[in-house]
Amino acid sequence: MRMLDGRLRTLAATIGATLLLFAIAASSAAAAARPTVAPVGLAEGLVAGQKMPYLEAGGLAELSIGYAGKLPGGAKLELLQKLPDRGYKASKVKIHLVGGRAKVKVTYGGIGGPVSYKVAVVSGSRQLAVSHPLTVYYTQLPGGVFAEMQGAYASYTSRTNATETCANPAPQKTLCDASASGGETDTVAGFSGTYPVPPGWSLTLTFNGEQECTSDEIDPHCEVQVTFPEVSAETLVDITATLTSPRGERIVATRVITVYPG
Repeated sequence: MRMLDGRLRTLAATIGATLLLFAIAASSAAAAARPTVAPVGLAEGLVAGQKMPYLEAGGLAELSIGYAGKLPGGAKLELLQKLPDRGYKASKVKIHLVGGRAKVKVTYGGIGGPVSYKVAVVSGSRQLAVSHPLTVYYTQLPGGVFAEMQGAYASYTSRTNATETCANPAPQKTLCDASASGGETDTVAGFSGTYPVPPGWSLTLTFNGEQECTSDEIDPHCEVQVTFPEVSAETLVDITATLTSPRGERIVATRVITVYPG
């Protein structure tokens, strides 16, 4: 009987200690507020139907991190990063809070794409609290630009391949020319060869030397209806789409239209 009592007391003590550990863990988790993470000064655009901050691949993105209150004893903040097609992994970025706030800089190169960030309150190997995710889209430079007339092939100029160019086409150059009748109304357009483009790039569409529209969207696209001039003899007019970078780099595609008397 005494042996049984001893075992019961040992079991009760073990259960009590386990419950105490659970209580301490629960108390620590409850004491850890959820951190926050937000972009600083990044442009926002619609990518695949979702509005998100974006910048050029390889550029530095600044993130603002916040934590209300005091970190639990022994805990620290850790920046988690999720690359395209991979799970979250702790980054090497150090977070130093001053007055409950911190700013860090992150980057991602390669082919770009969406990268998500979270901030976790970590104690040992346990995450006590985790922020809501923030996704930043890293964009590549545009591959080229198109100038298009409805019902015909689009003229194209590549940013990297000099053989693919309608920048300064001579009349009748294959894929850079088309025809229309005087007085005919058609839809013409200019658009980037790849999407999305980095912040600061803009597209301008001109018809017969007159500017028709501009776009500085994340997916730059201009489209208007134009009427070809009445002519008494074959006349050349052009549709020109120009992509311009924040630094002044220009990618130009021109479609030369031979207008015949109507």
